[in-house]
Amino acid sequence: MWALATCRASIYRGTSADPDYGDPVPNNSAPLYTNVLAAIEEKRATFWDHASQTPRVVRSVLGTVPSTTDIKTGDRIRDGKTGALYVVLNVTRPQQAGREPDTQLDLKRVGDDGG
Repeated sequence: MWALATCRASIYRGTSADPDYGDPVPNNSAPLYTNVLAAIEEKRATFWDHASQTPRVVRSVLGTVPSTTDIKTGDRIRDGKTGALYVVLNVTRPQQAGREPDTQLDLKRVGDDGG
């Protein structure tokens, strides 16, 4: 991994049936992979909204995992340090001559286990 890791993460994939109604719900009880080195950080950008004449803050969460990590769009990743749960919105596998860069993730925070 080339990026500076901020945590060891767990990756979850798949769904299970809701016990009451049978609807598919994310399976966050058994991780597919554990102890994956990851760099998860929140980025902020301020833009000027000309219509309302006020500044707006846009936040996004980005992640980086080693290039050999099996991760797909729709998977969930839990930050082992903070307990925050994110869904993977986009996976980018950049190409570069000489070395294989880390896999970049666009994330959305969907939960927190409080610790």
